[in-house]
Amino acid sequence: MHIVLVVLFIYLLGAGVNGTTDPNDFKILNDFKNGLENSDLLKWPYKGNDPCGPPAWPHVFCSNGRVTQIQVQGLGLKGPLPQNFNQLDKLQNLGFQRNQFNGHLPSFSGLSNLQFAYLDFNNFDTIPSDFFHGLSSVRVLALDKNPFNQSSGWTIPSELADSSQLVNFSCSDCNIVGPIPDFFGKFSSLSSLRLSYNKLNGKLPSTFRDSMLQVLWLNDQDGGGMSGPIDVIGTMVGLAQVRLHGNQFTGSIPDNIGDLTSLKEFNVNGNHLVGLIPQGLANLDLNLLDLNNNMFMGPIPNFKASNVSYNMNSFCQSKPGDQCAPEVSALLDFLHDLYYPQRLDSSWTGNDPCQGPWWGITCDSRGHVSIVNLQRLGLNGTLSPSLVNLPGLREIHLEGNSLHGTLPTNLTELRFLRTINLSGNDFEPPLPRFRNGVRVVTDYNPRLVDRGGGGGRGRRIQSKHPSPNGAPDTPDDPPYDLPPVPHSPPSDGEVIGAATGSVVIIGLAILLAVFFLRKKRKTKRASSVVVVHPKDSSKHGNKVKIAVVDNSSASEAENGSGALDNGNMVISLQVLQKVTNNFAKENELGRGGFGVVYKGELEDGTKLAVKRMESGAIGNKALDEFNRKLLYFRRFDTVIL
Repeated sequence: MHIVLVVLFIYLLGAGVNGTTDPNDFKILNDFKNGLENSDLLKWPYKGNDPCGPPAWPHVFCSNGRVTQIQVQGLGLKGPLPQNFNQLDKLQNLGFQRNQFNGHLPSFSGLSNLQFAYLDFNNFDTIPSDFFHGLSSVRVLALDKNPFNQSSGWTIPSELADSSQLVNFSCSDCNIVGPIPDFFGKFSSLSSLRLSYNKLNGKLPSTFRDSMLQVLWLNDQDGGGMSGPIDVIGTMVGLAQVRLHGNQFTGSIPDNIGDLTSLKEFNVNGNHLVGLIPQGLANLDLNLLDLNNNMFMGPIPNFKASNVSYNMNSFCQSKPGDQCAPEVSALLDFLHDLYYPQRLDSSWTGNDPCQGPWWGITCDSRGHVSIVNLQRLGLNGTLSPSLVNLPGLREIHLEGNSLHGTLPTNLTELRFLRTINLSGNDFEPPLPRFRNGVRVVTDYNPRLVDRGGGGGRGRRIQSKHPSPNGAPDTPDDPPYDLPPVPHSPPSDGEVIGAATGSVVIIGLAILLAVFFLRKKRKTKRASSVVVVHPKDSSKHGNKVKIAVVDNSSASEAENGSGALDNGNMVISLQVLQKVTNNFAKENELGRGGFGVVYKGELEDGTKLAVKRMESGAIGNKALDEFNRKLLYFRRFDTVIL
């Protein structure tokens, strides 16, 4: 009988010990309750009885007399937390969200058993620098909607990198500044990262590559926001939600984004993204796709997303499924290989490169791209073979950039190409062999051993900066908007004329190129060129004689178009002024080394390109240049007046 009583006493004593709350835990709970302005909402007793019970206090959970959980979410509690809160060292789960807790958030340093900490939607105004120290078991940290360190902001400390079990980190609208730490991309278990409405800057960490994140919220950063490309997103195949809106991200949507088969929400509204919309993105079955307020180009694809918007972009068409004009598509592919430089993507808009602000692009009179002039723009990337889809292309000026790779072989198929200047880049061999008559300049490309190319030996060209209308301004460039160079004598012969005239007051010199159609010419005729110095023409008033290449008989009355005088064509300065509308700006074709080129047409239908030399440019150098131009055109089997 005594033995039974002793056993029963020991059992009851043991039960009493197991049910007794740790005194320090008890004290911290009382401190917490006493610091609240409305502690009655807890329904905790004012005196006596054990928090761990039995019966346990409401919202408190214990194990072996130690507090392991406190769940008071959404009670509307108001007041601070005790600063010794981290002495609850057996705490595993804390649900303090959606209250009105305020003041300094106590340090959680040393809470190695803590797995879940929900502190979001409160009014804590300070977070201590050692808050994350020793949180080795934490899986969920929710700190959203707390105005931490409001005056200066705070950065996520490196100690959080030791929380290798972290699955969900959420701190939206809690005043974080600076870049996203790299260690977030190294957490193998991290599935959700929510950092919206902060003051983050910098780029997406490269450590995000191949990360298995499912939720990524980085939207609406204050103070400029994040920047740089979003290429790494295409490798994060587990993503279901991507919110990047309200930043300054640049570049294009990665082509491999179609690999994100779990993606349901993709929002990039209000960035500086450019380029074409990948077909892989259009094929994804999304709940939300927001592409508004960027600089996306090309056609609008047919999207599978149930809710899609794409306003305020630079698409070439307004209706989904409609394709861009062929030359626009070629230029956009060219831009893609240059990584969409901002200076170009902001001006290459619309569906006609010959209309609007296509910087560096010049078109001929038939509305085809004839010159690509993008020198000294700091361009990176490679030269796209898509340029072969610009059939009227005659000149390519890319000197003074940082382009690399090989020169596409198919550029040799451009039948009207006459100049390609690649000097001052980093192209690699082999260099394609262009047909005779194509001037290839490859100086200062250290990887190119053979600097000549198929069109002749490369040589350095002194050039000015390009002008916005895309016309190169170098002494070595021929007049602009001339007809394409034929490979064989045309059925309707083209005649190019040149004349120089002078007016004493303004010191003009005019280079005249005449396009004259001879429908019955069946055989190629001999040619010769005679240039009359303007000083020698004074006895003829303001008329200038230029030798006629065609030796066939002809006669014209001097009817305002010109006259043939012993085989020489005579055109007055007044006629040139008339046919160019007194050298009106709307008749400008381009600019060369010594003046402006104007278009005109005589009364008999003869088309002219008249170069009006600038005052002070007349001299031996100008005349040498004039002679060089004529010799230049003679190489192309063109009839010259």
